[in-house]
Amino acid sequence: MLTIYRITLFVLSLTVILPLKAATAVTGYLNAEQRQIATLLPPPPSTDTPQNRADLQAVLAIQANRTAEQIAKAKRDDHLEDAAFPFAREIFGPTFTVERHPLTASLFRRVYQDFEQSLMPAKAFYGRLRPYEADSRVKPLLPPPEGDSYPSGHAMDSYLTALLLAQMVPEKRSALFERAASNAQSRVIAGVHYPSDLEGGKLAATALAARLLANPQLQADLQRARVEVRANLQL
Repeated sequence: MLTIYRITLFVLSLTVILPLKAATAVTGYLNAEQRQIATLLPPPPSTDTPQNRADLQAVLAIQANRTAEQIAKAKRDDHLEDAAFPFAREIFGPTFTVERHPLTASLFRRVYQDFEQSLMPAKAFYGRLRPYEADSRVKPLLPPPEGDSYPSGHAMDSYLTALLLAQMVPEKRSALFERAASNAQSRVIAGVHYPSDLEGGKLAATALAARLLANPQLQADLQRARVEVRANLQL
């Protein structure tokens, strides 16, 4: 009898918990067709071409000369969850946090859904091996990332973040894009991407941003986030 009572309580609890989880699920702004960006990108260098060999040599040269400071930064830059905040904190200051910017956090969490669902099909479309998979001389600093090498997801995320934050704080546009380039370069320093992967990520970010900025709901959320960010920065 006690067992039946416990099972009944468990089933009843699911009827409460599951709707709550469904209600808090984060969705993106774009539909499946709008997220398709793979064919908008130039293909990466083919195997056994001078361009691909130059790409690999660049990775090996950076690996041979990477400093302790670069290694530490590459590990810090690996973070993707709520990445807009650590990304821009050195530009906007220590108060640029999730807790103080709930509208901005909500915006970027929705954008992340579109980013992720654009990125992974593009990676699969090109199927490029990562540097350490193609050549055993490459010694990555990080655990094997998910997906193929091209385009770089971290580069894409960094430039997408810079593009959106620059809509809110155009005064910091140059600093934001310098940060994006530095964040992207960390992926080559870490040995998990080629330089051409970074360029692919930048182009992918530009393509996705154009579609996001054409979305009325994103524009509404972006304007609310803009007010929030500028108020906290006292601009």
